[in-house]
Amino acid sequence: MNNWKNWIFKDEPSPANSQAARTRALLLSAPFLLLGLLALVLLVHDGLLGGLSRQKAMTLLSATVVCVGLPLLIFGITAKKQALTTGGTKSGDSEKPWLQRKDWAAGRVPSSSRRAILLLWIFVVFWNVISAAIAFVVMSQALRSGNHAAFIALIFPVVGVAVLVYAAKTTLAWRRFGQSCFEMAAVPGALGGALAGKIQVKTRLHPEHGLHLRLSCVRRTTSGSGNDRRTIEKILWQDEKWLRADLPQTGLDATDIPVYFRLPDQQPASTTGQGDGVHWKLEASARLRGPDFQATFAVPVFKLAETPGPSDDPTVQYQISLDEVRRLIRSRIQVNDISGGGREFVFPAARNPGFASGATAIWLIWTGIIVLLFCKHAPPLLPLAFGAADLLMTVFVFDLWFRRGRVVVTPGQLKIETSWLGLKKQRTLELSGVANIAVEIGANAGHSAYYDLRIQTRDGQEFTAAKNLGSKPEADWLVREMSKGLGRPPV
Repeated sequence: MNNWKNWIFKDEPSPANSQAARTRALLLSAPFLLLGLLALVLLVHDGLLGGLSRQKAMTLLSATVVCVGLPLLIFGITAKKQALTTGGTKSGDSEKPWLQRKDWAAGRVPSSSRRAILLLWIFVVFWNVISAAIAFVVMSQALRSGNHAAFIALIFPVVGVAVLVYAAKTTLAWRRFGQSCFEMAAVPGALGGALAGKIQVKTRLHPEHGLHLRLSCVRRTTSGSGNDRRTIEKILWQDEKWLRADLPQTGLDATDIPVYFRLPDQQPASTTGQGDGVHWKLEASARLRGPDFQATFAVPVFKLAETPGPSDDPTVQYQISLDEVRRLIRSRIQVNDISGGGREFVFPAARNPGFASGATAIWLIWTGIIVLLFCKHAPPLLPLAFGAADLLMTVFVFDLWFRRGRVVVTPGQLKIETSWLGLKKQRTLELSGVANIAVEIGANAGHSAYYDLRIQTRDGQEFTAAKNLGSKPEADWLVREMSKGLGRPPV
């Protein structure tokens, strides 16, 4: 009996056993899962027969959510405890924290595993079952009472369908490409140095429009607790490259993708754990016939006592021209020579339709919630608080669709012109007063950063020349082209 208790509630120090931990979590979760399934069956059964009162529906729905949520909590605690057990600082590793992870220490970082796909499907099934049950209960009750505003509950099944499609595409891609591996040339990537190596893919890649590489430094922060718990990821730094389709083929069924990124000196180092902290992510993607290729790697980047000198970039021979990059991203930015030896840079409105459409969809949903709160005569403070945030979103969406920029660099002046549906704002600067033109990360959308061009003057002022540039190579090129008009290299 004591052995049984020790096996379940084991507190004595011992080597980590992930298989035993998962087994214990499964045994503790099984009763709750069965109760949740029973509550869900009763909810659907009574709802179809029409004998489901509002109180009974909410009771069964609450029981389903709680009984499914508890196993997720148990598995989360188990995973966290396992991470703390295996991720603690080992003797002799305090000065080399990347040795705490086996994949980093070996210099071979795998992409997402089969277990990640399984967890994705567990989430998809959970979301769709719960959202369908919620929509069914709400809709059935609302239709009987003539409350058509409850159709907003259909948002949850719609989101569930979108997540289902994403999971299906991810699974098909996994079946085609399997698990890729990033083999590092040197461990770790040194801040102020470079991240180099090669991505090994277990199949031949024939990209239709080249292959996209992106390296990001992301700060992940979790705040709140319970229902108010949220995780925010902010991109601190990002760089990207486009490679041609004729990548090195190491065999009939393998491809090597060369990787080389110069690393900034002032960004923070990697966090060894998988929770909050700083994470450096290497992403590779390509459009193919059938499922697209996409792989993500959590790479170690740290500050070293002695930064290695720069090495040759093996990706140079495979990089495509900037004109081809601009064609691939369907850039609408225009660069024209004008009389008198100047240059004109035109940034049309609505040049990022995907980004703008996504922001508009979120704004419409948010606005719909506010309208519903007013229709339901919610306490005034609640719709006002939501309305303040909605006003900011409205300005942001309006700016995405209707902001048009124009920068003119002449031998003596730099002119910045911004307009919204005919309303113009213009500023003229003497070139002697311009200190620098720089690229800064502005908005974040998922794993993508959008960049702003900032004009910095010698008296410390800053002016935005253009916003929401979706390509880092193009943004850097625009800085170089504008800096030529200043008669000095970009900083």
